[in-house]
Amino acid sequence: MDIPNTVSSAISSLKDLTNAQYLTIHASGGYEMMKTAKESAQKTNKKLKILAVTVLTSFSEKQIKEVGHTKRIKNIVMQQAALAKKAKLDGIVCSGYEAKFIKKICKGMQIITPGIRLEGDSKQDQKRVMTPKLAFKNGATGIVIGRSITKGNIKNNIKKLISSLN
Repeated sequence: MDIPNTVSSAISSLKDLTNAQYLTIHASGGYEMMKTAKESAQKTNKKLKILAVTVLTSFSEKQIKEVGHTKRIKNIVMQQAALAKKAKLDGIVCSGYEAKFIKKICKGMQIITPGIRLEGDSKQDQKRVMTPKLAFKNGATGIVIGRSITKGNIKNNIKKLISSLN
């Protein structure tokens, strides 16, 4: 997240990374920044998909107010999603709780959901977590799952993930 010119320059510097498929930017950078990011990506690497990160899953309602927001997280995410759609971005990154509200706004866009935890796993530093199955049910088209897989026996954790999706 930066001013549009800096974001454009940063994306242009990725021209040699031809295998890159996704780039995340923060939606709080605003419409002009998101639009510039998409335009720069089209010039640099037509395959590069730009995803707008909305409110981090580590934020609670209390914490979002502490940083000066007066709206609820759901409303912030919905507003950011509408701007990302207007800027013609490829997708949104939001918690599974917001996915169910923005799937109507973001038709044709990817909805990537972080903060995924397998049943019984600790939230740790996350506030808005969800199981993989519920995230997909709420509209996620993809999930970001880290610690529930990498902590402990990875092979068993992957089996647990697959089992939880059936």
